[in-house]
Order: sequence, then structure tokens, then C-alpha cells
Amino acid sequence: MHFLKSTLILLSILPFAVSSQNTVGTLVNTSGSFDGYTLYSPRTNEIPRFTYLINNCGEIINTWESEFPLFSKDLLMEDGTLYRSVVDNQSTLNIPGNTGRIEHLDWDGTLIWGLTYSDTDFSFHHDFEVLENGNIIMLVAERRSAAEAIENGRDPSTIATNELYEETLVEIEPVGQDQFNIVWQWKSWDHLIQDFDNTKQNFGIIANNPGLVNINYAVAAGEADWWHSNAISYNSDRDQVIISNRDLDEFIIIDHSTTTAEAATNTGGNSNRGGNILYRYGNPEAYDQGTIDDRQLNAQHNVQFIPAGSPNEGKILIFNNQPQLGFTSIQIINPEYDETTSNYVYNGGAYGPDTVDYEYVDPTDPSNFFAAFLSGAQELPNGNILIDNGPAGFLFEIDPSSNNETVWEYQNPVSAGGVLSDGDDPSLVQTFVFRALRYPTDYPAFDGRDLTPQGVIELNPADFDCSILNTEDFIDSNTVQMWPNPASDYLEIQSQDSFDSIELYDLKGRFITSIQKSRQDISHLSSGIYIVKLTRGDQALTKKIIKN
Repeated sequence: MHFLKSTLILLSILPFAVSSQNTVGTLVNTSGSFDGYTLYSPRTNEIPRFTYLINNCGEIINTWESEFPLFSKDLLMEDGTLYRSVVDNQSTLNIPGNTGRIEHLDWDGTLIWGLTYSDTDFSFHHDFEVLENGNIIMLVAERRSAAEAIENGRDPSTIATNELYEETLVEIEPVGQDQFNIVWQWKSWDHLIQDFDNTKQNFGIIANNPGLVNINYAVAAGEADWWHSNAISYNSDRDQVIISNRDLDEFIIIDHSTTTAEAATNTGGNSNRGGNILYRYGNPEAYDQGTIDDRQLNAQHNVQFIPAGSPNEGKILIFNNQPQLGFTSIQIINPEYDETTSNYVYNGGAYGPDTVDYEYVDPTDPSNFFAAFLSGAQELPNGNILIDNGPAGFLFEIDPSSNNETVWEYQNPVSAGGVLSDGDDPSLVQTFVFRALRYPTDYPAFDGRDLTPQGVIELNPADFDCSILNTEDFIDSNTVQMWPNPASDYLEIQSQDSFDSIELYDLKGRFITSIQKSRQDISHLSSGIYIVKLTRGDQALTKKIIKN
């Protein structure tokens, strides 16, 4: 079979290292993937619930059981212990992602320490960081009354639920098995400004005070959870904390080197700016230094300092969800920083940078990669980026040094209703994953551990050989073009090479038809996603197409 080559828009390439009938578990595993163990906790109503550590073939290396629902951030420490957040929410605050509890477990799953930090008027939610000294910084929301909000300058007409939530950072020292000491706090309501009512607190010129937050910004919905903070990240070198504020479309950085007393003021700490904002990025309209057209972020998640050991260490990685645009991007920025003053360079106007150092969107069609909520990303030690499309429960790894080639794919097989079988369509059920992290095989936590694979998570797994394939084992994607995508009535396939077969499969791996000509009639197919598989000898290439 021989098709002529034509210069056309390329479809994204999916070089499967496993059988095309696989719908869950590891779907792609190439030599370009960073070898390690991936940690994640799927959201499910099935009991028991597990946090999983898997290898690149999707095989279980270790599990940690939970009596609580999991919707969490997980951290594997160098000593092999696990910190994770679980849902034990005792508050009445209306916050999506309100988990309430942190647990510390050993490698075998025995509880070392656990704390439910949640009551009627406050709750730990979304994110936490474990410091080198063992202390934990938690993101905590606290209820404030409508009267308190009005006294602080809030427009009364925008307090739809008769309350507002204050975002705080609480640093605790774990004690015993379930006790703690509070050793540091930062409160957002110590750093407000408003220009609505000059008879109330915090009145001033917003544009002249970028270190403060306008209590009346983004209030159209009247939500009590008006910041909706969804992530924090700690930089030990600078002793600073990022707070991602989804509903403000920006993140801020504050100084952690202050005392609690200093954190309530605008002086003290390494920066000598107390608890005021040191840097903010994403939405200059929030501090009257731009308009909605100047917004860089939209409903972002998992903003983080890139840790030491990664190529872009010290820079900031952002999962920019962008629900208003309908596609998601991964961005890396590098704000200008003055080490001598421990402050970010600011010359008025909107905080820089004006351009990002790196950005990933789907190379074929931006809307192919879209996560309206949840989700995260991680730069790996080799420079690859592990991406978690949280609502889809779909993890994939890209290689920025190779035109953002996808080098690994994994579909979480644990749904809200239970574990899926290979061949099930995961798009028909809920397979949420809040976060995922990969650890290198030489990470100290694995020293002396039994890392024997225990089989895959999915039920009835298809037979496949998940050995890591070299890129030369695949047909060169540049020699094959398919269009249109999405397609309605026909599919055009052209190539300069010959193939032994070209076959069409559905997502469950069921054979549909053999393709014998360059223009294939697909008008009779139901709407959905299909896979075109091209083979030549022991080489193969697969591409996804969308049928409208």
C-alpha cells in the first residue's frame, strides 16, 4: 500500500508501546520517558481506597490504604514515609477541595501522625508543604461575618452569602500522634485595601498599593470563597511561599521569614515588607494596573517553585487551566529577583515578566488539551514535564527538547464507582486525579525497599509487553499525514511510505475496518474518538482522530 505525501497539518502522534486495545493504565511508554515511580491518589467511592505508587508500565510498587475519602496531594519523603491529605471535613465552609485532614504514614501504611484541622468556622483545604524541619504549612480558610467584611471595606451588596472567607497560612509542629503546636501564621485580612468607602478600614489608592489585595475585586458572583486559593509552594532558599488564588486569576508570593507578629504588618522579615505581597502575577487588573485584556492567567492551579535538581530550578511553573479560553497551557516564568534585598524587581505598572520562558499547548489543536479545573504539572530532573489532566484522570509526559513530543501516557483506571477493566471507556465515568508526582528510581525513599511490581491496577488487563521502546521502533510520524481532524464524512491519509496494513479501531480496541485507499468514507461511524493504526513489519504508528 502506498500513499503520496502532501504538506498538511499533522495530527498529534501517539506512539503506543502497548496494544492499541488498551484504554486504561499505561498507554504509551517510550525511551524518552523519565524512568521513575509515579505517586497519586485517585478519587473514588469504592472502599478500600488507596494511594498508589506505580512504575512507568503502570505496575503497582506500593500502596497506602485509607479509611477516609482521597482527593489529595501526596508527598513521598526521603525516609520512605508518606504525607497525604484526606477528606475529613467537619466545617460548614462552602469550598470545593475542602479536605480537612493531613496524615503521615510509614512505608507499610502504619499511621505515624494524623490531624484533622477542621471545625465549623475553619478548615485546612487543598494544599500543604512539609518543611525540612518537619513542620507543615497548611492552607486554611476561616469564616468572617458580613459585619467584619463591611468594616474592612467590602461593598455590602456583594456579600451574597452573608459571610466571607479569610485565607490563612498556618505552620504547625506535629506533636505525638495527633497533636500540634502552631508556630507561625499569616492572614490575608491583614493585607487588604479598598477604595469603596472612606469611612471604613483599609481605604486607599489601589494602584499605589500592589502589596495589598482589593477586597472588592472579582465580587460579581458574591461567593464567600472569593479567593479560592488552591495551591501553595515553598522555596527554602528564599524562605517564601506562593499562594495560587484561582478566583482572582493570579498568584502571590509572601515572605515566610517573618514572625507571626511581623506577618500581620508591612515590615520585618528578610524582605523588610512583613506579610505584604512581595510579588504577584496573572491579573494586573486586580491591583488597578491593567484591564481584563492584560490578564495572563485564568483559573490556574498548582503554581509552584521548580525545585533544585531540575533544569529550570528556581523558576515558577504554572498549570494555567484557562476555562474561559477552552484550552490549557503549561507555563514557566522567571521573575526578576534582587537577592541582596530579598525582593522582586518592580518598577510600577504590572508585574513582569512580559513573556514566558516556556509554554506548552497541544501542538495540533489547543482544545485537545483542556482541564477546566483541578490538575497539575511537574518538571522532572531530565527536563521532561509530567502533566496531570485532573478531570480526565489522564497523566502524560512531554519532552520539551524534542518538540514537546509525548513520551508517556497513563489513564487512571480507578473511577468514582470502582476500578475499570481494560477496554472500558474512561470518558464515560469520573476518574479524577488531584495531583501526581514522579520520583526518580534513585530517590532515597527506595533504598532497601522491595520494589517488586505487584501487577497493574486495572481489571482484566490486556496482554502487552511494556518494555521501553526506542523511538526507532516506531514509524516516522513525519511521513504520515491525516486530515481533517475532527472529521465528518471522510478521512484523507497520505504518506511517502508503504505499509503492510492500515486499520481503524475504536477506543475499546475493537477492530472497525481495514483502510485500503487514501480517501476513506467514515460517514457511517458514530461520533467519538477512533485510532488509526499503521504497521510495517514490526513497526507501528497510531494516531487519534475525532469523528463528529
